[in-house]
Amino acid sequence: MGEAPTVDVNLRRRQALDAIRDALTRDLNRYMPASGYRDFYGWALTTENPDRDGFCRIIALNQLAVMTTAMLDGLGEAADWPILLRHAVPVNLYQVFEVVSDNLGLGLARVRRGAPSAQRDLLVDFNDTMIADLRTPSATPAAELLARLRTPAAVFSGSAQSLAPDSHTAATRHYAEAHGEVTLDELDHAVWLGLVANVESGRDVLAAIRGTYTEPLVRDTTIDRYQAVNRILQSRHLSRLERAVLGAQTILVVPTLGYFTAVLGEVVGTDMGYRRAVEDGSLLEAMSNAALLVRLQNDLGTRLLRMTREQQRAFLRELPERHPPADGEDVLAVLTRASDAEPVLNRFRKDLKHGEFNVCLSELNPQDDVHDGLAVLSDSLAYFTALYTRHRRALVDDLAQLETRLRDQRITALIKRFVLFHEKMYALHYDGGSGDYAV
Repeated sequence: MGEAPTVDVNLRRRQALDAIRDALTRDLNRYMPASGYRDFYGWALTTENPDRDGFCRIIALNQLAVMTTAMLDGLGEAADWPILLRHAVPVNLYQVFEVVSDNLGLGLARVRRGAPSAQRDLLVDFNDTMIADLRTPSATPAAELLARLRTPAAVFSGSAQSLAPDSHTAATRHYAEAHGEVTLDELDHAVWLGLVANVESGRDVLAAIRGTYTEPLVRDTTIDRYQAVNRILQSRHLSRLERAVLGAQTILVVPTLGYFTAVLGEVVGTDMGYRRAVEDGSLLEAMSNAALLVRLQNDLGTRLLRMTREQQRAFLRELPERHPPADGEDVLAVLTRASDAEPVLNRFRKDLKHGEFNVCLSELNPQDDVHDGLAVLSDSLAYFTALYTRHRRALVDDLAQLETRLRDQRITALIKRFVLFHEKMYALHYDGGSGDYAV
């Protein structure tokens, strides 16, 4: 099947946004226990909220609608669009609430391995609960599964654990001022409710593809996501390759692609070649290569990855000249300051500012002086750029082989689109209008 000509892409994005937002409004009471925060969340999705668009951006809804459109628009006939969009809703709602658990990781890259951390303990405990529920599904409400985490989660501020803390605070403050029955503190310390919704929405993803050949792949790779996060948080030493592979597992690329390929290959269409590709692992291999590429795009940024080795060396060599170190400044401090002015460092800027795991930056030590630290960074960049190049070629080969086996070419087109979408997005500033969200 070929790709149909697209209609107005902005119209498609609005349709995707409306579909996801309407479903989120519909399912919110099922996802979250009754609370002032649930009332706020439902209000924030309506036109009563003067900055509804801003709220939809900080919960990643806007960006997910853009991604969904980039992936699905034009795949098949025009009549296929509403069908595909309807099936896209469950995984998008799950991604919205994945932002909550993902944001719990903000700041943890600054915590020394082995040092006490209530934040790390909370995230590890939540991940263990998700793993157990995925392995042995139950009908126990998520609020009961996570009841023991309610008190430790209440310590953490939702605005502080956000990529856009000012926007988050502005939304909750406006509601609290207009609704005297709820306090700003209650709205800002509702992380636990978001984690409950994370579990419930994740269950919906697997329910939507229950009985398909792809369901075990999606389930297993979702388990891998939570296990990989815990291993990164708890391991004292990881090799470069381990960091890249684990990092690729943490970002839900394979479960997301697996869900969409199940929709195309089994739910709305049938393709015997697809079933064989699932069973022999060739589809998983292609999606795993795609995940590694997206992880490296996320951490290094498209611009750095496109540089030659000599260009990378020259850039880092000249960096201290453009941004002279102050007395006592270490390499991380210089990079943090330089990243505000150097677009090529936009991905480093995000992770340095928010204390996020980064496959490249994790080798740097605050005790390193600028010269030694930049030498380590240069060597790390060379490794991960070469890894990116190899796996990009591998993905091209994987997709070419799949195209000879699949009748429905939308499946390989979907994977290509996903990688190219992130390649373009990670060339932008994360806090711009087209910036980040959790994948």
